[in-house]
Amino acid sequence: MRGWLVLTGAVLLIIVLPIIALTYSGWVRLVGQIVLSILLILALIGSGLFGYICLRAQAKKWGAGLFIIAALCIVVIYWVWVGHLPLL
Repeated sequence: MRGWLVLTGAVLLIIVLPIIALTYSGWVRLVGQIVLSILLILALIGSGLFGYICLRAQAKKWGAGLFIIAALCIVVIYWVWVGHLPLL
């Protein structure tokens, strides 16, 4: 029973929250932006840290891939708050 609750929460955070953050306005959008930014910052920290560990362990392809994911997280955070992609 607890597994379904976790799965439902994950689906809400991953699918529903970005839609709310990008389509609604007012305080609902602000809450969506804050929660989505927190999730993206956690992904940024995790992928950056694991990418550094991979580079130190001579797994350069994995490390480079994880740093690309970290860069994409930064771009998405910018897009969520500003409303358009950088340099466009």
